Amino acid sequence: MTKILILGGTGVLGSAMANWLHTKQADYRIGSRHPVKAQSYSIVNQTATDTWTYVDLVSGEGLMEAMAGVDTVLHLASGNGKIGRDSFESVLTRNILKAIPKSDVKHLIYCSIVGIDKIPYAYYQAKLDSEALIRNSQVPYTILRATQFYNLIDFFISKLMQFPIGFLPGKLLAQPIHVDAVADKLYQLTLAGNQNTILNLGGPQVLDFQTLARSWMTHRHISKPVLPIPILGSLMNGLIKGYNTCPEMATDSKTWNDYLQDMYGMPSS
Repeated sequence: MTKILILGGTGVLGSAMANWLHTKQADYRIGSRHPVKAQSYSIVNQTATDTWTYVDLVSGEGLMEAMAGVDTVLHLASGNGKIGRDSFESVLTRNILKAIPKSDVKHLIYCSIVGIDKIPYAYYQAKLDSEALIRNSQVPYTILRATQFYNLIDFFISKLMQFPIGFLPGKLLAQPIHVDAVADKLYQLTLAGNQNTILNLGGPQVLDFQTLARSWMTHRHISKPVLPIPILGSLMNGLIKGYNTCPEMATDSKTWNDYLQDMYGMPSS
């Protein structure tokens, strides 16, 4: 049976991944600087806390120990900013790539973001640089680019709607996806083995932000005036053009309204 190491296993995707692997009765280990908090997982027993091992991807401490007996590494750790002259993302990826040839790991899976090669944004460039590091290494890999998670869109809209009057960039497009759908795809990739390619994965619907926000307000039972805000900068223009979407790779998974109902209950009539 394949042994899987989840790096970044205490984040949003990492937690969902651990839950998913648990339901599949997979053999996995969680690597992170921070101990597992049981409330972050739907796992009803001590599996999550028992499988945690300390890994500091910035220094590399604990990485080799965590890879012992591992066949597949899920690189789900991420972060913004820089460490010296390098992006935080590149530092993490380099340390992982240095460790793998000294281990028995046969497959590195990296989770990235749809559209990072078309949308100019510092964090996206860091992800793109990490993809290049992986592709140019001798490590067998698969890169999965996913669209934005529902909880991120939820958070973004809540910030825009926190004042008595809401502010909304309505022309922006998004194809949000449930984090469990990404976890399921990553699990399938662990079974498939390395493909040495980049794959895209998007949610079931491409929606504009006006539609997303209207549904959000309905499920949150919120009624307030909403004003459009101007679209400025190359980042926003990329979102208008839908560079962050991949309708040809849409999943048949929970919709935005399904997510909102799970989170906030039935919408107001």
